[in-house]
Amino acid sequence: MPERKPVIPPGVAPNPALSPGVAVGDFLFVSGHVAMDKSGNVVGVGDAEAQSRQVMANIRDVVTAAGGRMEDVAKITCFLTDIANYPAYSKVRAETWPKDPPASSTVVVAGLVRPELLVEVEAIVRLPG
Repeated sequence: MPERKPVIPPGVAPNPALSPGVAVGDFLFVSGHVAMDKSGNVVGVGDAEAQSRQVMANIRDVVTAAGGRMEDVAKITCFLTDIANYPAYSKVRAETWPKDPPASSTVVVAGLVRPELLVEVEAIVRLPG
């Protein structure tokens, strides 16, 4: 079995409860990311587009720290607290991957870890060899 290596982007404080990402062989598993900046503040309260942008920035930081690019993302799963926020999330997803987007699933959930959070996204990445 390949070694598991935590991936923590620069400027992100280690969290004993989880890793922002875990590299196993040439795969990177990116934890679900929400709209929190590196200081732990929620970005874009009440604004699904702003939150989606922060989520994608957080994912990009993990992918980059592991040596990958957003084009290497193979699969994402999005969790929305309200289906009405799908158009805003979808717009940001399309801007993040303007061509050859990853496989994608979107699930509506009753809530996320904090009530002001509207969007969470996790990813699976195939890192360049």
